[in-house]
Amino acid sequence: MGKRVYQNIEIRGVVYPDANAAAAALGVTAGQVRMAVRKGRLDGLGTRPALRPVTIRGVTYPSFCAAGKALGVHPNTVRAAYRNGTLHRVGTGRVGPEPMRVRIAGKDFDDVNAAAAHFGVQPGTVYSAICDGDPDRVARPAVYNPWKSKPFTIGGLTFPSMRAASRALGFKDEEYIAKAVKRGSRRGRERILAAAMTYVAQGKHVGGAA
Repeated sequence: MGKRVYQNIEIRGVVYPDANAAAAALGVTAGQVRMAVRKGRLDGLGTRPALRPVTIRGVTYPSFCAAGKALGVHPNTVRAAYRNGTLHRVGTGRVGPEPMRVRIAGKDFDDVNAAAAHFGVQPGTVYSAICDGDPDRVARPAVYNPWKSKPFTIGGLTFPSMRAASRALGFKDEEYIAKAVKRGSRRGRERILAAAMTYVAQGKHVGGAA
């Protein structure tokens, strides 16, 4: 086959000098124009939902392509957000699933990180409480337990309890150290020691653990 020429493209009576010009006028991509040329489907180009107006954070754009161009993202990103009901996040740099709102002790938080910061715990502690079906325990005072509340020392660091050590060393399960000690787990002990060394290296022990 000879080289395809994507110039002087006629679409519904209008002639565009090239694929880029047609794409800009019809609110589609140049690739879509070239594909339509190859498949002989130019008459339907630009008549699909890509041209529907879309409102993002109070601003209405004439098409997904126009919105994508204005917000610095690909038109397909706008289409995906339109389908998923997350248009308010387009162009903000936030990706992935919509953050899960959390309610703890009657107070609503935008996400787990916000709840953790409010109560002064690790996000993993909040996740653990949610998975156990008792998110409100994050807000309750810790119940005194002589075994778990006695000072715990590892790698030259001393914490007021095993639970406090688990939180400080970044374990998602705040009972991790207590469980590892109870099982006498060598691998668990190695993980705890490695976490303690990282804790010291990051300088988190300053003004924190004894």
